[in-house]
Amino acid sequence: MGCWKQEKIGTWALPTLILCLYGFFYMMKPSEPFLTPYLTGPDKNLTIDEVTNQILPVWTYSYLALLFPVFLLTDYVRYKPVLLLQGINVS
Repeated sequence: MGCWKQEKIGTWALPTLILCLYGFFYMMKPSEPFLTPYLTGPDKNLTIDEVTNQILPVWTYSYLALLFPVFLLTDYVRYKPVLLLQGINVS
């Protein structure tokens, strides 16, 4: 049992990393097969090259870039507003 006492109990890096990975894989949804025909259709009138090279990379990596500040903010406010807002449907 003495080997467990060597760990630091107050570390924040591992839980934050686990939460970021969970958020990334939770938000990773296979919507590209449905999104591309919509964006190239008559409503948006974009070319396939524009969708593939300009829109989808920004859309995908913006989720990853925003996960770190969002999870640090939720750590700072101790998840209370996040739990309240999770039940609200924003669609």
